Amino acid sequence: MKNKELLELLDANFMSTSEAIEALAVSKQCFHSLVTRNKLTKIKKGSCVLYFRYQIEDRKMRQEDLRNKYRPYGV
Repeated sequence: MKNKELLELLDANFMSTSEAIEALAVSKQCFHSLVTRNKLTKIKKGSCVLYFRYQIEDRKMRQEDLRNKYRPYGV
């Protein structure tokens, strides 16, 4: 595989920390809490930390229902 193909593969399947925080629209503290509670899988290679895109997208889809369930009083 060429470098371009590898980068496309990484981009299609993984997100960086900042991309994941932006996609979920949560604070850094909330995001790291999700990781600590094993709600999201962290992949670390050297100084690079990546998260599975499918987990972020799944969490984003369920996020509104979870907020309503655990915070019925609203925001």
